[in-house]
Amino acid sequence: MNLEYETPTRENFEAVLAYRTILDGTSFLRGYEDEIIQTGTCPPINTFVRHLYNNNWLINTRWQGWADEATAYFEQPSLLTLADTQSLRRILTVHVRIDRMMPGEIADLIRRGYMLSILNRISEIYETG
Repeated sequence: MNLEYETPTRENFEAVLAYRTILDGTSFLRGYEDEIIQTGTCPPINTFVRHLYNNNWLINTRWQGWADEATAYFEQPSLLTLADTQSLRRILTVHVRIDRMMPGEIADLIRRGYMLSILNRISEIYETG
């Protein structure tokens, strides 16, 4: 169980950052367009989300209280430059939970490049930590 007070380790950072080079929105989802339209997800997205969970980037808690915070970052992606590790974990948790209720959220974030922006911020934190 990933708790809010836990901090991802260097290994957790590195495992998630491995997606940074392939998460460009077009090649990552290429060939799964029909499946995403029908189901809202596909095997690469499912693997990515499991990777986030297994590496302490998703938090098991009541996430609804963070929805406004996540929305603010989404509406103004430049705010990501100020996000700390805990904020990024909250943002990721909110979007993954929304995706469970409304499949397609993660695919949309990947297509828009927003997920890559989050990973870029994770990389900045990793490099300065």
